Amino acid sequence: MSTPTTTAAVWVFEHGGPEMLVYGRHPLGELGPTDVLVTVDTAPVSGWDLKYRRGLQAGTKLPGRNPFPMPQQLGREAAGTVLATGPEVKGVHVGDRVVAVVHPENPFALETYRGRGNLSSGIAVPGHQSLGSYAEYLVRDERLWLPLPDHVDLEQAAAILWSHGTSHRVLRDRLRVTLGDTLLVTGAAGPMGLATLALARLFGVRTIATTRKADKAAGLRAAGADEVVITDDLKMAGDALLELTRGQGVDHAVDYSASAALLRLALDALRLGGRLCPAAGEQNPPGPMPFTVFDLTRLETDIVGVRGARHEDALRILDLLVNDRLHTPIAARFPLAKAADAHALMENARDIVGRIILKPHL
Repeated sequence: MSTPTTTAAVWVFEHGGPEMLVYGRHPLGELGPTDVLVTVDTAPVSGWDLKYRRGLQAGTKLPGRNPFPMPQQLGREAAGTVLATGPEVKGVHVGDRVVAVVHPENPFALETYRGRGNLSSGIAVPGHQSLGSYAEYLVRDERLWLPLPDHVDLEQAAAILWSHGTSHRVLRDRLRVTLGDTLLVTGAAGPMGLATLALARLFGVRTIATTRKADKAAGLRAAGADEVVITDDLKMAGDALLELTRGQGVDHAVDYSASAALLRLALDALRLGGRLCPAAGEQNPPGPMPFTVFDLTRLETDIVGVRGARHEDALRILDLLVNDRLHTPIAARFPLAKAADAHALMENARDIVGRIILKPHL
């Protein structure tokens, strides 16, 4: 087979609805000395992709990073098979199965030396500042791929590293959960929530998940939730959380919902001295956090932010995956040409529990 010079890909040229995703053919970059050409098996759809397409990141500039460009080829996660390598590539070979590095770091950045490689400057994250994975083929430096054993499912590899890596950092570094703790997860049916439930189960942490839709309760329990609280009535939800914790409150809470009301529910559910991580990246609609300085004083609570995982977190998750200790549900599969339909499903469906993925060769 001759080496391809073009690829089918999905680009976004203007901010807007799913119809702004344009499927077409684009030239592939030349294969440099340390580059790897990969045929993409799976490219998951993420909430980040939806925000980027809708323009919610327009004008945003994270410290140490370049702005988010337009047009853009979306997608941060990917897994596939090596089709060709540059002459200086050492780590992978033609025919190897690989997964994309979703938390690249600059090893020489000051932030990395301080143990915060996820904040390191001088890098271009795929699907953020450089071309993402919504494509038939990808050309990237070998440092942006990790080899996979033959027994690891490519769909699972593509869908797990980002969400579970970030969840690992939330649980271990930001909340510092310990065996026997109780954790509240709001926005639990999304990729990050499901990942947090799965890891918390492995860590011996009791979990309470929230959802507005009772139809999602069974899926959340299957994903690792010990208890599920329905939040269509917030007063009743708050009472249920107190009852489930014998009036003491939860040790930790993480919010993935972007809802001010659920963030407030999470704070009110904390025990004295509990920890809260608002991890949705934003509030919708934007505004101040729904609590006061006195709320923090009376609870003596810790509120911790998070801006993604470190590469080390992703490697720990990969080790769990290789040893068959993690699995994430796949809710729907779409061919690459139907990326707009995949985005529409993720935005509008209210009964989805699991990842939505693109299959370029479907």
